Amino acid sequence: GPNRMEKPYVYHIDVGAMYPNIILTNRLQPSAIVDDATCAACDFNQERNNCKRRMQWVWRGDYNPATKGEYDRTKDQLMRESRTNGSEQQFNELSEKEQAKTISDRLKLYSKNAYKKTKVTEEVTRTDTVCMRENDFYVDTVRQFRDRRYEYKKLTKVWAKRIGKAETPQEKKEAEDSALVYDSLQVAHKCILNSFYGYVMRKGARWRSMEMAGIVTKTGADLIVQARKLIEQIGRPLELDTDGIWCILPGSFPNIFTFKLDDGSTFRLEYPCIMLNADVHDNFTNHQYQTLKDTVTGIYETRSECSIFFELDGPYRCMVLPASTE
Repeated sequence: GPNRMEKPYVYHIDVGAMYPNIILTNRLQPSAIVDDATCAACDFNQERNNCKRRMQWVWRGDYNPATKGEYDRTKDQLMRESRTNGSEQQFNELSEKEQAKTISDRLKLYSKNAYKKTKVTEEVTRTDTVCMRENDFYVDTVRQFRDRRYEYKKLTKVWAKRIGKAETPQEKKEAEDSALVYDSLQVAHKCILNSFYGYVMRKGARWRSMEMAGIVTKTGADLIVQARKLIEQIGRPLELDTDGIWCILPGSFPNIFTFKLDDGSTFRLEYPCIMLNADVHDNFTNHQYQTLKDTVTGIYETRSECSIFFELDGPYRCMVLPASTE
């Protein structure tokens, strides 16, 4: 890491609409998680079509540390008892659900005494196939909500600027009301956008997909870990969040470059973001993104897609961490 004697600045670098943009970049949708049987029945199942995108996710499971033999002995013991857990019924008279719960409770008690723990957590990295030619209804809906939110965010800024430029009370009131409305609309769209990820995690949902949810979160975690590694070579990470990093960078590190264009306007580039976005582009671009161009002949167009971008807040001179929100 760097070893410099100079004042650092605090920056907050986060990914704009992280989960929706991971979904859009990788064409993720519940119905697109396919297995070998699905692919075997597909007309496009040829190597040259390059329509299978292999992506990793982490499965996490909790299980009781007791062995199969210990489970069998526990069940046998319960069957021999005249009464089960204080009830009037014998074990064999209980329903299948009640039997399972009774065995589980007894095994927990046994494991607590024998193993000094009641559960073991295991993580397994799994790989699933995402179809790049699945009907893109889900992805299209996410894209429309994201783009509309960006429009509302832009309009919020436009009307916020007009508040300061207003010459009459009526103009000021109109600008304030409009800014509030558009800001409320963009926040509402943000909530709905994030629900496209949350929905696939919901048990009983029509398009529930643990695989898709796992791919989204694993890709997001990999993004932040990679950004942290890059920042560690320049400054120091302070705190890692789901979609961003608080960090300190040297005061002399390049920040904002402003370009003057021929038409007199200016164009800003935030260097820390450009640096991280170049890294994201190299490692997280989907070069297999396919779009249906002709419904009659079934011709698809392949392109590279990456809409994952870091955004910058800062620089700040200090970071205050209050002990209480009061």
